[in-house]
Amino acid sequence: MKVLFDHQIFSLQKYGGISRYFANLHRGLQSAGHQSSITALYAENEYVKHDAFLLNNNLGESLWKGKLNKYYKWNRRFSRWSFKIRAFDVFHPTYYDPYFIKYLKKPCVVTVHDMVHELYPEYFPDATEVIARKKLVMARADALIAISEFTKSDIIKVYPQLANKVHVVYHGYLAPDGSTDNLIKENVTLPQNYLLFVGERWHYKNFPLFVKGISPLLQANPQLKLVCAGGKAFTDAELQLFQQQRIGTQCQQMDVTDMLLQQLYRQAKLFAFPSLHEGFGLPLLEAFANQCPVICSNSSCLPEIAGNAAIYFDPLQPADIEQAAAQVLGDENLQRQLKQRGNERLALFTFDACVQNTIKVYQSVL
Repeated sequence: MKVLFDHQIFSLQKYGGISRYFANLHRGLQSAGHQSSITALYAENEYVKHDAFLLNNNLGESLWKGKLNKYYKWNRRFSRWSFKIRAFDVFHPTYYDPYFIKYLKKPCVVTVHDMVHELYPEYFPDATEVIARKKLVMARADALIAISEFTKSDIIKVYPQLANKVHVVYHGYLAPDGSTDNLIKENVTLPQNYLLFVGERWHYKNFPLFVKGISPLLQANPQLKLVCAGGKAFTDAELQLFQQQRIGTQCQQMDVTDMLLQQLYRQAKLFAFPSLHEGFGLPLLEAFANQCPVICSNSSCLPEIAGNAAIYFDPLQPADIEQAAAQVLGDENLQRQLKQRGNERLALFTFDACVQNTIKVYQSVL
């Protein structure tokens, strides 16, 4: 089988969960004996930087380095052209630009990562445009991949007419290059005791209520810190919140590589995931893989993925967040239990299973 992925997410992201998913799927298909290719002339994405794109060279850098709008347009044109010149069986667009619809003659499979724009449009200034484009792409698809049962239910809630198209294929964990068994210690000084928050902190990620929840614990123990990995520098509003909660000197934001992120998980007292809405929650698997106890929201897909390997809280109740964190911090036996359960839970989400189940979806549309 020959699968064609397009340029979209690799043009848009240098790092990110969606581009990592597609890069891993691209390689997983090849390892499984299938052919796959990505229609891009040039990409600055870290996960495909070793792929032989035509202009991933000095000429491409001189033309487009740092000029996303320009190379996005050229990659888009190249993708359209690829439909005519490349032999393939299934097309799998990597995001929701409907540019391909009038050119594509082959079966199409679309992965739906979540339905947050449709369900929480107030959080996104471009919600109307994103929803319209995504709706067109989902309607054109011969099959839809939902990354959890929860996401499947959200799709059907918004578009019940698409129910027969939806297949659930869970994400799978694949350790980054270097692997957790050969962790490279980076030249970064980490606090001795810290709670870990990973990723974006905006809107439905629920960061302000999380901070209010853990503030009493940090106030009671000046040696305990909050480390936020990724998500860019703290905003003025976040810095003001820390000052209001009297924890201004105990909060740290870090930009991280894959290796440093693994180290952060391994040394954290716990990983907290207070999000109000997720499509899958890949950081849960990252925490499990790196032996980090987890506390998380009892909402959306998170209980579906974490199972019995997390302590849950109501994300809208700061006191509940505080109680969950205190429970884990104060009980070493519980910490060991959560690590063991995390190992068991991780075994249910292998990347090989993700690849094999995706292949079954491809085969269903041929």
